[in-house]
Amino acid sequence: MVEIVLKLASRFPSLRLAKIIVFLVLSSLFIFAETRELIIKSMGDAFISVTSFVAATVFGFAYLHKKDFDIQSFIKKHEQFDVFMAAFLGAIPGCGGAIMVMTMYVRNSISFSAVIATLVATMGDAAFLLIAAKPFVALIVVSLTFGIAIVSGYVAKIFEYKIAPKFDRKAVYVEEDLPNLAPNIFYKFWFFLLIPGIFLGVINAFGNKINFIFNGNDIGLLLGFMGGLLSISIWLFNPSSDVQIAECRQKNFRSVVDLTCFVTAWVVVAFISFELINYFLGGKIFEKLIYLGPFVPLAAILVGFIPGCGPQIMVTSMYIAGHVPLSAQIGNAISNDGDALFPAIAISPKAAILATLYSAIPAVLVSYVWYYFI
Repeated sequence: MVEIVLKLASRFPSLRLAKIIVFLVLSSLFIFAETRELIIKSMGDAFISVTSFVAATVFGFAYLHKKDFDIQSFIKKHEQFDVFMAAFLGAIPGCGGAIMVMTMYVRNSISFSAVIATLVATMGDAAFLLIAAKPFVALIVVSLTFGIAIVSGYVAKIFEYKIAPKFDRKAVYVEEDLPNLAPNIFYKFWFFLLIPGIFLGVINAFGNKINFIFNGNDIGLLLGFMGGLLSISIWLFNPSSDVQIAECRQKNFRSVVDLTCFVTAWVVVAFISFELINYFLGGKIFEKLIYLGPFVPLAAILVGFIPGCGPQIMVTSMYIAGHVPLSAQIGNAISNDGDALFPAIAISPKAAILATLYSAIPAVLVSYVWYYFI
């Protein structure tokens, strides 16, 4: 199995080192009896409690995303609303809207202030997780970041001639999709497991737990483990980059499953990380986190600077699990740019770095106002 992963990595550079590390670590942990049960439980909980609802959410957005709309021409005709429209695109769950804004910026169709607005509003794929697990909180966070994004964008517009970087605009090169080697049976079986997974997830969401025991085995846990393992397998053997997944997620059934499995993989990593830390701390993880006190929101904001959605999904998982306060979740939601930062850096490194650093200002202000006063 390791040889297959390494061969895929050499053949497809997009199969990032992170995937290989995740595979090797999970395989190693599964070998030892002390951590095997932890792995099975974490994967099962992730699939039942999270994946089922994330899938329903993503499929819902895919269903609604039907009509093509030339947003670039619209913004070009209504330049006074570019900040508002950029913030709206950034607030859409996922990273597709923010990636679209960065593309328009390079084509001189949108202002640098609009870029700041979209990066402030963008929560990335972590938004799907928060919507699935805590829809009311997600409404608050998305609405708050959307409002802050608009304010930040229009404030930046006042000083744009001083803060906007200068660079030669160029055409955007869109990499062709790499062939996905995951067999179609993986997707069919995943969907087959998802149906009872949603049923069990709904029961679990209402605080009830039904144990389906057969010959001493928990069928629900076994189903969740198989679903979690299959989700990681689909993510692992998909050579497409996170940016490509963000761009094509609405195209077909497989692309929607790819996005859900990507989120699931990082949720599993987050769950296992919590369980391991808790195991080595003797079940006192909550007591240890309390010592960080007011530095927790700042830590979440700094994590937001890391490109990609994986670290941000982990922060959201920590909030859902009760490990960090809502102020930390809000700070991370404002400061993080998800997968949009990858094409942003490739298109215009200076603009990307400056915009994401500027987003730290409202992130710190809002998160600590929430931390101390709300």
